[in-house]
Amino acid sequence: MSRHFERDIIRPLVVPIGITIVVGAIIIAIGETLLGLFQEGRPDTERLELYFAVGLALVILFGCGFLATRPAGALGPLDKELAIGSKPMFEPESPAVDLAARNGPLGTVADIAPGYVLYARSGALAQVVDVLKGVEEYGRVRSGLIYAQGLHGASDELWIPVEAVSAVYPETRSAFLAIKGDETEAFGWDRPPSSFSRRPRPEAPKLY
Repeated sequence: MSRHFERDIIRPLVVPIGITIVVGAIIIAIGETLLGLFQEGRPDTERLELYFAVGLALVILFGCGFLATRPAGALGPLDKELAIGSKPMFEPESPAVDLAARNGPLGTVADIAPGYVLYARSGALAQVVDVLKGVEEYGRVRSGLIYAQGLHGASDELWIPVEAVSAVYPETRSAFLAIKGDETEAFGWDRPPSSFSRRPRPEAPKLY
C-alpha cells in the first residue's frame, strides 16, 4: 500500500511543486539581476539590463537550437526517454514473486537455459536468452554470464554474472537473483562485456 501511495499520491504532488519552486527561483534571480543593473534616467542605448536580457534570451535560444540539431546518440543521457532518475514516474510496479516458481527440487546454475525466468527480490526481472561461458570482462575471465531480455520495464539487454544466482528451480524453469530489481544499472549489467564489440569487422585486404 505504501509503495502505491508514494507512486500515485506523493510523486504527482512533490514533482510539480519542486519544479515550480525551481522555476520561481530562476525567475526571481533573473528579475533581481535586471533590477540591480537598472539605473533610472539612463538612455536606452546605455541600459545594461536590456542588453543582459537580450543576451540571455539569445543564449537560451541558440543553446536549445544547437541541442535540437545534434544527431541521435550525441547527447548521452538527454537522448534517453528517462534523463533523470532510475525509472519512469508512473512505471507499473513489478509483480510480486510467484510462490509457485519456487517449486520442485533445487538445481544449479548449470541447469539455467534459454527461456528461464530470472527473479529479483522485487519480482520477475528478465528472461534468459543464452548462457555465455568463460567471458572476458575488464581484464578477467568470468565463469559465465547470463544474457537476458528485461521484463516489466527492465533494460532490453542484461548481462548477469552467474555468481548473482542464489537459487535455481528447473521444474518451473526459474532462477532467483540476490539483488533488487532496480540494481542492474548500478552494477553495470545493462552493458555488454568489454570483450564484446558491436562495431563491424574491418574488411580483409584483397590479395589480388
